[in-house]
Amino acid sequence: MFSIRSGVFRSLNSGVPRNALRRGFHNSSVSNAVSKLLMPALSPTMTEGTITSWKKNEGDKLEAGDIILEIETDKAQMEIEAQDDGVLAKIIVPNGTKGVAVNSLIALLAEEGDDISSIEVPADATPASTPAPEQPAVQSEAPASTPATASADRDNYLSPAVAHLVRNNKIDDINKVPATGPKGRILKGDVLGYLGLIKSAPAPKAESKASAATSNAPQTPAPSSSAEYEDIPVTTMRRIIASRLSESKSTVPHSYVAREIVVDEINKLRRTLKENNQISVSVNDFIVRATSLALRDVPELNVRYNPAKEAGESIDSVDISIAVATPTGLITPIVKNADQRGLTDISKTVKELAAKARAGKLMPNEYQGGSFSISNLGMFGIGQFSAIINPPQACIMAVGGTKIEVIEDESFITPSEVAAVEPVAEPDVFDYLSGESKFSYNTPVNGNLKTRQVMTVNLSIDDRVVDAAIAGDFLNKFKFYMENPINMIL
Repeated sequence: MFSIRSGVFRSLNSGVPRNALRRGFHNSSVSNAVSKLLMPALSPTMTEGTITSWKKNEGDKLEAGDIILEIETDKAQMEIEAQDDGVLAKIIVPNGTKGVAVNSLIALLAEEGDDISSIEVPADATPASTPAPEQPAVQSEAPASTPATASADRDNYLSPAVAHLVRNNKIDDINKVPATGPKGRILKGDVLGYLGLIKSAPAPKAESKASAATSNAPQTPAPSSSAEYEDIPVTTMRRIIASRLSESKSTVPHSYVAREIVVDEINKLRRTLKENNQISVSVNDFIVRATSLALRDVPELNVRYNPAKEAGESIDSVDISIAVATPTGLITPIVKNADQRGLTDISKTVKELAAKARAGKLMPNEYQGGSFSISNLGMFGIGQFSAIINPPQACIMAVGGTKIEVIEDESFITPSEVAAVEPVAEPDVFDYLSGESKFSYNTPVNGNLKTRQVMTVNLSIDDRVVDAAIAGDFLNKFKFYMENPINMIL
């Protein structure tokens, strides 16, 4: 038997709210009650979604675990599956329907063995409307304007100077004044000419020679627009992202604080872990770890803004949102309690969350919330950029790629310090070209110069709850951990 209850369906990623299925109505020709399947609210911010596709057809039997349909929300694509057996009696909202409001009716469900042919759609159901065929426009001749209307229309074209002349000279019918201005407009000279104070200007010709020549010229057909571009539908996720980022940029007072970070020690430690311990961790894993420790040291930055209270809220846990690009848009899965995780744990968690995000399999609790966001475009060759805050979070850090920088080598020994040391001949450029001496970025340039790898991070802060001084303190802590990575694994 098909048990009608509020929890018949659930998402693979999360449980569908209890009110997603409700007991509906009785049909006189059906043995049992028919239930309504409503559009579920799969996240706190979801107000509408898109029915991407129904995986079952009307009349198909349902078994526990069967995927019924796929819904695209403002965060991800979610699959809805059955927990009990039954029948998909009637699909109300078809495939590809966008903007389906939460709690609106999308399907009817019945028990196995019921006569679904007799099931009727409830009167309050609002199936997706299809665009009506375009009707040919019927043009009707506009009635000729009356003199009063024409007079009123021409009055609207009078400039202040012309209106002053008309009033002072008590011209009752403005239509008697011949107009020579553009679009039948009465000029000051027209009024003066009508009063006989100056010679009237000749009326403009209906068509100039230039316009006549243009009209006689052969017209070339306009190029077909269908061959010039292709329409790309905007996904629900991208539309919601655009809306929220526009709202954030216009309502959240953004400020920006930047810092350069030397990553030479991190690269050395990565090579050591790889060669000696067969442990592979990325620079991004170090960034997440350093961020979490810096947030623990500077808890004033681990906050969010509550618009209802018009106040900031301190967050106890350090939960780092990592921006991940997916085919349908950007999503930010969360590394929870990142300050309590080691590098290998962070690396494993980030890889798992990124894979689930790209496959659209994230659970809502894996991307909702977070206390701080990181957006890293360094792997795309981006030097530096600014990111938009994702409310209610108060901060997001934009991470750019590394660049090679030449600096003075402070450890270089001056000539006076090596006076007693036997001089050694430096190889010249021909030695490098012949291969007798090898050049590398670690080789001092001009004796007292060396190279280093530097990346730039740009922190966006919400000025309502975070000021620049706190942001600077955080970036200094972050820089310390990044340039002394041994402190992150102790």
